[in-house]
Amino acid sequence: MKKMNANLFFFFLVLLTSSCNYNGNRDQLPSWNEGIVKLNITDFVNRVTDSNSKDFIPIKDRIVVFDNDGTLWSEQPMPFQLFFAINRIKKLANSKKELKEKQPFKAVIENDQKTITNFHSNDVLKLVMYAHAVDDVEKFDSIVTNWLKTSKHPKLNKPYTELVYQPMLELLEYLRKHQFKLYIVSGGSVEFMRIWAPEVYGIPKEQIIGTTLRTQMKSVNGKPIIQRLPELLHNNDHEGKVISIDKIIGKKPIIAVGNSDGDLEMMQYTNSVEGSKLILYVKHTDEKREFFYDEDTRFGVLKKGITEAKKNNWTIIDMKKDWKIVYPTK
Repeated sequence: MKKMNANLFFFFLVLLTSSCNYNGNRDQLPSWNEGIVKLNITDFVNRVTDSNSKDFIPIKDRIVVFDNDGTLWSEQPMPFQLFFAINRIKKLANSKKELKEKQPFKAVIENDQKTITNFHSNDVLKLVMYAHAVDDVEKFDSIVTNWLKTSKHPKLNKPYTELVYQPMLELLEYLRKHQFKLYIVSGGSVEFMRIWAPEVYGIPKEQIIGTTLRTQMKSVNGKPIIQRLPELLHNNDHEGKVISIDKIIGKKPIIAVGNSDGDLEMMQYTNSVEGSKLILYVKHTDEKREFFYDEDTRFGVLKKGITEAKKNNWTIIDMKKDWKIVYPTK
């Protein structure tokens, strides 16, 4: 009998190990195509969770941080939270007539696409802050929940919470089963995400970190009420993510997952860990199933991050190449 070619042997070995995890269970990442990206993920998890491995990491240190927009769900043509903010501003204008005379609110109310297209980031922030300000934060949950139930993406024609990435849902569950502690560290507002994300991602509220607005407490009929003001407290983007990780989590993550330059500092912070770490960058390359964009986009720019990823040999997830499906199928 002829000896098996070495390359052919390696191919079968990869095929075998990638379809089963280290203890012989079925593939836990079925929506990921076989290849180096999937292998990098499973190999890392197997190494750091094997108590006999030199790369073993104790459970208490298995910290993972995920960006949200463009990483766990879609973000084009603009972050979904901004769709919500625009919708809410239009509704608030019925009772707050002064909004019709001030920018950026005037442009939104009049659906002035030319002005909206040229909004500065500060204009976007003003819209989000005003839309999230409420006299009683407990009322905000129902406002967001009702919007999510009744709204659909303008292009994909699906509810926003159905536009989460199936491969990422599998990755969350895979890491959870291996006793990693999962955090969302997003530029989106924590007030918005904590309403729906725990149910969709299985991540509790206290492990969801985002941009925050100022609040104050008032007593109404002897009952303490938390009011949210249209004032920025912390912008959880770029270096803001690192500050939040240090302040709230208190230790460096060993896995970081993102998709834009806004995540770069978080990735670099994870890369500074001594020992094993895994850094994953999602690259949006699928114009048919989702969207194609990198540096030529208004939201989710990926330019500096991809350069850094290639330089440091981080894992780049090519959505078109590495994912069998994008969104969950019912």
